[in-house]
Amino acid sequence: MSKTSNLKNQPNTDSPRLTFHIPRVTRFIIVILLLVIGGVAFFLFPRDDGTLAEIRQRGTLRVGLDASFPPFETINEQGQIVGLDVDIAQAVAADLGVELELVNIGFDGLYDALLARRADLVISGLPYDPRWTQDVAYTRNYFNAGQVLVTPADESTIDGPEDVVGRTVAVEWGSQADMEGRRLEKEAEGVTLQRYPSAAEALEAVLNNQVDAAIVDGVSAVAATSRGLRPVTYLTDEWYAAAVHIDSRELLDVVNQTLTRLDESGEMAKMQVKWLENGE
Repeated sequence: MSKTSNLKNQPNTDSPRLTFHIPRVTRFIIVILLLVIGGVAFFLFPRDDGTLAEIRQRGTLRVGLDASFPPFETINEQGQIVGLDVDIAQAVAADLGVELELVNIGFDGLYDALLARRADLVISGLPYDPRWTQDVAYTRNYFNAGQVLVTPADESTIDGPEDVVGRTVAVEWGSQADMEGRRLEKEAEGVTLQRYPSAAEALEAVLNNQVDAAIVDGVSAVAATSRGLRPVTYLTDEWYAAAVHIDSRELLDVVNQTLTRLDESGEMAKMQVKWLENGE
């Protein structure tokens, strides 16, 4: 039999192979694009640092605060740390199903405690500070400590700063309220400022009908409602929020869920009455 009869079944080794050549410039562009996409994905979907898992495994939530800021956090006669922020921290711990451990730290060291992992969460009358947003993540706001216009509860003719024209307004000398009062003097003609040594004395002047209104911080304004005074409107905003390490994204979500629950259920309002109005 001829050996050539099976040649048709043999592979053709002489046929040219298909190859693709990617220019060097194109390859460089592809590498750059992959790096950019990877970088964007890193920032859009950062990896969590595992703090939430550690808290659950440990069985305790470590909350940093400065217990020298009543009524948000203070030490009572029994040596216990109590206050509005403590109640919020207890609610977060309860939602996590763990015990609460309070870590008393000077205010200047609160952020450092987060970065050093000595605290999982900070709740301590903490104003939003954009200088720290590279290192910490803030929760949703839970209290406005800005400057508030306050009048007697039965005063119905003052609903805003435009209504104090021709009236006398009390402020604490040299305070943020004083600055807002000066601005009000310029914007509304006929406003007379009466300065007092403290916010408490400014509010007392309103109660004694020595002035028509006062400008005080949000804490003092809410507390004054139990004394027959009425917060009319905020002139400035200074929101308090809690903070976690920038990489503790899962913990941040849990704290925000707790704050939302407290707000929507009315529990947050009850806490504020308890600590700010009743002064417990």
